[in-house]
Amino acid sequence: MRQPITALMRTPAEAHDLALSWARADLPFFAAGACHVLAFAFLERYPRSGFWPRFIRPAPGFRGAHVYVTDGQLAFDAQGFVSEAELLRLHTLALRSMQPGWQGEVQEISVPLAEFCAGQQHRPPWAYPGDVWARAQRYLRTFPDPTTVTADSLAPPH
Repeated sequence: MRQPITALMRTPAEAHDLALSWARADLPFFAAGACHVLAFAFLERYPRSGFWPRFIRPAPGFRGAHVYVTDGQLAFDAQGFVSEAELLRLHTLALRSMQPGWQGEVQEISVPLAEFCAGQQHRPPWAYPGDVWARAQRYLRTFPDPTTVTADSLAPPH
């Protein structure tokens, strides 16, 4: 079961101290704070998967940016595979519980990671205290290959 994104967000201390943020377990680290790195590492690992990156951009004054990959039906982020519609529904629901009136828009990412980071004030991979790319690749190995995942395989058993 997916956790609300609000349960995985960095604390104020973690947001201000990169070493504290880095020390978090992989799930919260890649769910909130390094989701963009995980998304681009996924694309490098599975270049023929048919997935591409998308960015949930909160409206001005709101928190809750998120980067994930999708094939238009399925989505993948730090919590694994889910339908894209469900990812967006749960993301919005969680953020509205914390920030009433939360709004955001989904945007395609059509630039390389470094350009995305520069344009969106996200930390580039080389600015982490350790090898974030290697960490992302290790974490990706804990999930199934995207070619083996279908919408039917995501359905809960009856």
